[in-house]
Amino acid sequence: MRLLILLFFPLFVLGQSSSKARKAYNKAIELYQNDAPSKAKKLALSAIKNDADFLDPYLLLGDIEEQAGNIEQAINYYLSGLSDNNPKNLWGYVKVGKMFFYEGNYTKSKIQFEHYLSFDNQNKELFNSAKKYLDNCNFAIEALKNPVHFVPKNMGSAINSNWEEYLPSISADGKIIIITRRGPHKDQIISEDFYYSKFINNQWSPAQNMGASINTIGNEGAQCLSADGKTLFFTACDRVDGLGRCDIYISFNKDGFWSEARNIGPTINSKYWDSQPSFSPDGRDLYFVSNRPGGFGGMDIWKSTLSKSGYFSEPVNLGPTINTPFNEMSPFIHTDNRTFYFASDGHVGMGNFDLFISKREGLNSSWSDPVNLGSPINTFGVENSLVVASDGKTAYYASSKSGYGKEDIFYFLLAENIQAQEVAYLQANVIDADKKTALKADIEIIDLETGQVVVSSFSNKDGMFYGCLPANSNYAINVSKKGFLFYSEYFKLTNESSTKALSLNALLQKVESGKSVVLKNIFFDVDDYSFKKESLIELEKLKYFLTSNPGVSVMIEGHTDNTGNENYNRSLSENRAKAVYLYLIKHGIKPERLQYVGYGSQQAIDTNETERGRSNNRRTVFKIN
Repeated sequence: MRLLILLFFPLFVLGQSSSKARKAYNKAIELYQNDAPSKAKKLALSAIKNDADFLDPYLLLGDIEEQAGNIEQAINYYLSGLSDNNPKNLWGYVKVGKMFFYEGNYTKSKIQFEHYLSFDNQNKELFNSAKKYLDNCNFAIEALKNPVHFVPKNMGSAINSNWEEYLPSISADGKIIIITRRGPHKDQIISEDFYYSKFINNQWSPAQNMGASINTIGNEGAQCLSADGKTLFFTACDRVDGLGRCDIYISFNKDGFWSEARNIGPTINSKYWDSQPSFSPDGRDLYFVSNRPGGFGGMDIWKSTLSKSGYFSEPVNLGPTINTPFNEMSPFIHTDNRTFYFASDGHVGMGNFDLFISKREGLNSSWSDPVNLGSPINTFGVENSLVVASDGKTAYYASSKSGYGKEDIFYFLLAENIQAQEVAYLQANVIDADKKTALKADIEIIDLETGQVVVSSFSNKDGMFYGCLPANSNYAINVSKKGFLFYSEYFKLTNESSTKALSLNALLQKVESGKSVVLKNIFFDVDDYSFKKESLIELEKLKYFLTSNPGVSVMIEGHTDNTGNENYNRSLSENRAKAVYLYLIKHGIKPERLQYVGYGSQQAIDTNETERGRSNNRRTVFKIN
């Protein structure tokens, strides 16, 4: 409140004014500094009455009215106290420009910033700020002319109450929503707690408190669920086990009950502010917000990666494409693992915090330049939290629009250009083929059309992996573990898998003589033995296996269905096996470790009466010698 006053002192000392007006103004300053704004206002008005050309009291009145929330009156006083002939108070044009901006009056705001920028030799920091706001004004004026489709709908009384509901998160399958509700806890103490609701029989069940294992008498908020709905990350502040003011906590769901929440530890939590987690659908990356040193501004978005041993890596900053010298908040990684939503007051936008979208092509690709979600999703107010369902188009957010209480949860359909990809679900169970026990193993999933790795993760201690992938695409999966032969499979996720997960059982065999693996992701054209480009991923996996197991030698087998002449089939199968043999030799595997043979259709593993059976019989196999 008192920052502006420091600017007044040199003005009233240097200004030309009557002694009576100057005396009244001087006393007004003293009263204002001593928290007596009403008395200060009377004396400032008295100073103006004695000398209408004395400008400094107008600036004081502007500050008094601004602090009281009377923005229109504050602007009028500020403008009355500004003069182009006094370069020391040109900052006032930036001040007024910002006030117009945060009222959504972008045209008048633009005039003030342009006027300020027309002067030479301005303060560098203030000059850069004015340029930033002018860019925002130009963007906002155009955004208002070209609004995006936006029809928000209240989620109803099952989710919302007469208290405040905000910060929603939704499970990958869309059947569980968790919200933060600020309302009565124990003994009617008002605090933030988590509530959950389930989507049953095409409607949301009444929201229930998540219980004492997570909620405390203090505040909990800013949560996210893992893709399988079994792990909850959230923010809690000022707890006895906290490492800073706000930390990230974790809880696990087993048999329908949430475990006692625990601090996620010092690798991620620091003595600084650490909050707002978002967990990637492959179970690897935790995005969060922190004001720790090493960032680009106030609040930045960071990322930490979970190792197979269960530890998070040292966080890394998401970099200058996402983060700015200002503040970034509310990260949300969509279940397609390619689309990223977040809030920022540093990127060009409509107001205080705006919502943005950024995309990447694959796991190792860079994030694209953020795109503002547009008006009227973004306004001159604060928009700082958005989550998008797995269909890629249904968004959930909190708003104080008319509803059941002070703030409610709403949903709406995103315009096509700011949608994520619809995803389907895959559940893989990794099993020791001999012992029939669960295995923790590395899992890699590749989009066969692009050749990009879309998942690089691992199964949990129960041998299960639950992943989300863009629907209507063809994928290769490779499952590997030291001491075992790798498992490969080819599958397609359709829209049907968006409601019921496609399930795969990955049986891993020990590296022993006589054990074999069908290379399901080596593809040839009909009647040809040249590899399709999609085969290179599997070939590299085989090469890596042989490099990692230097004592192993293999027989590469080619097989066909029974279509056509058997001599031709045998020759074709042998040439296909030979093609694999030659590829491996070309890429560094010693010839003495490799053999190849073609069996034609003589070792069928399925019927040749159906296309599916014939497809299974057309295969390439490697067997341990």
